[in-house]
Amino acid sequence: MTTTTSATTSTAATTAETIAKANAAAASNLIKSLGAGSGIDTAALASNLVDAEKVPKETAINAKITKSEAKISGYAAMAYSIGELKTAFAALNDVSDFNSLAVSNSNPSSFNVTTSSTAATGDYQLEVTQLAQPQRSVSSGFANTTTALSASAFSLTLSVNGATPATAIPVTAANSSPAGIVDAINKSGHGLTAQLINKGDGSATPFRIILTGPNGASQNFTLGSDDGTDPDVETPIAGLSFNTASPLQVAKDAKLTVNGVEITRSSNVVSDAIKGLTVNLTAVGSASTLSLTRDTTSLKDKVTALVTAYNDANTMFNVVSDKASTVEQYGGSLFGDSTVRTVRDQIRSMMLGTSNTPGTNASQLWQMGISLTSTGTLEVDDTKLNTALTDNFDGVVKMMTGNTQGLSTFSVAPAGIAGEAMRKLAKLTAYDGVLTTQSENASTQIDKYKFDLETLQTRMTALLARYQAQFAAMDSMVGESTNLRASLKSTFEGMANAYKS
Repeated sequence: MTTTTSATTSTAATTAETIAKANAAAASNLIKSLGAGSGIDTAALASNLVDAEKVPKETAINAKITKSEAKISGYAAMAYSIGELKTAFAALNDVSDFNSLAVSNSNPSSFNVTTSSTAATGDYQLEVTQLAQPQRSVSSGFANTTTALSASAFSLTLSVNGATPATAIPVTAANSSPAGIVDAINKSGHGLTAQLINKGDGSATPFRIILTGPNGASQNFTLGSDDGTDPDVETPIAGLSFNTASPLQVAKDAKLTVNGVEITRSSNVVSDAIKGLTVNLTAVGSASTLSLTRDTTSLKDKVTALVTAYNDANTMFNVVSDKASTVEQYGGSLFGDSTVRTVRDQIRSMMLGTSNTPGTNASQLWQMGISLTSTGTLEVDDTKLNTALTDNFDGVVKMMTGNTQGLSTFSVAPAGIAGEAMRKLAKLTAYDGVLTTQSENASTQIDKYKFDLETLQTRMTALLARYQAQFAAMDSMVGESTNLRASLKSTFEGMANAYKS
């Protein structure tokens, strides 16, 4: 019986030990798999599991953001190049931009000249015989500038070139001092200027009012005063008079001869005597020779600048569309983007197309020596350009400008190659133009991608929390298994010891 019991006990002990070992092995495997209850950093394990799902998706989204940002840089680079090309066209889109006359003046001390777009080449003989000048008169003397000259309001009576009735300039009693009278005259708006001076001669009345009228003989004037007591007779204010009958300086017109023809003007700035010229008279002098010749140097510089701007733009388009470009920020950023091809084609058409205002023997830029090379760039033949500007100047101007001046980019009037190019380039970079629209689309995509990042982060945060909860539950289960193993081991060890005894 004892033997039977012992055998049964031994078998039970063996079975319990086997079960305990199996449980221990299972728990050990669980701990090794999950890192729970074994000293392994389960928080790091949970984080790594989340990163394994998060990082590839996050990397992909950030790559899209980087690509979109590069596109924005690419569109900005294109817009900059187009802006430079627009600036170059702006230097050739108005008739005044072709104002390239060289002026030779044999007597610059007597007059100087400025030209406009309508001036023509030629020689003129000019002689300034009289300068325009204003009448200048002086008042009676005053002891000071602040004492009122009248206890009541009165009027100053101004007559220009003998006009009647005289113009009244009101003066209040409070403002009837010499300084107040000067103020009233200057504010009247009748073209008369008044100034107070101090002669400093030691007399009792050193102060004077100097009156100056506009230039020109017809601007002679008289100025008196009337206290208003008699409507039929002008009664002067005591102590106030202006010696306009014998002025310090008499008003005169300017006089000059142009190719023997005498010209009289009220101003020393004569802008209507010779077409396209403004002659500023500075001194009476001997006859002078004025020569106007065409100076094409600045025009050739403008044309060269236009070609350079086009070539620079073309180079920029190559950079942004070349996948192998190593240029930072925008190199290759628009690879495969049809916008580059569309804009490039438009700009090439501007340079190689036919003017909507062709001039004589001038309808395309090749007639100015501008041609397309095998590499897609433009080049200038200086000899052909010089010939076009020298022998066919008017035709070139019409071809480029349509003989227009200051047209708005919103105008629909034919405006020549340069004028039309200005309009088209302005549309490309306008708020609703293709470059701005594409850039805004890329910006919108970036916002969407950033929202996707936020959504991914929210989902990954929830996933991490779930993993952490699961690992906590596993920790608890493994802990319970460990306790059960220890309890069973203790029980079976006790049974084994009892059996041995």
